[in-house]
Amino acid sequence: MTAENISPIAFKLSSELLENINSMDFENLKNNFGINSAVFEEIKEELFDYFETENLPKLKILETHFDIFKYDSTERFGIEAKIFTLDNKETELTLNTEFCNNNLRFKLIEVM
Repeated sequence: MTAENISPIAFKLSSELLENINSMDFENLKNNFGINSAVFEEIKEELFDYFETENLPKLKILETHFDIFKYDSTERFGIEAKIFTLDNKETELTLNTEFCNNNLRFKLIEVM
């Protein structure tokens, strides 16, 4: 499996992850992406701190700012996606996830 092969499904899953973060849908994040309540609280805290409000803008990722790389030691792939607001304003936030066996696992959102 190559990064090129998995790119469409990885992008789709990453977009779905961010849509669930936008709606703060903890149940879907837990069931579909394995996010527990502590990680959910960290996500909210990172976004609230970055935007300096609890009234968050809706966020998205773009295929032009979506990078996949294969780890040397495993069959897993790392993903970094720059986060934008729905009105196409680039943020300093990056979504980091891991892809393996057609599943996406959240790693973190960080300011870069």
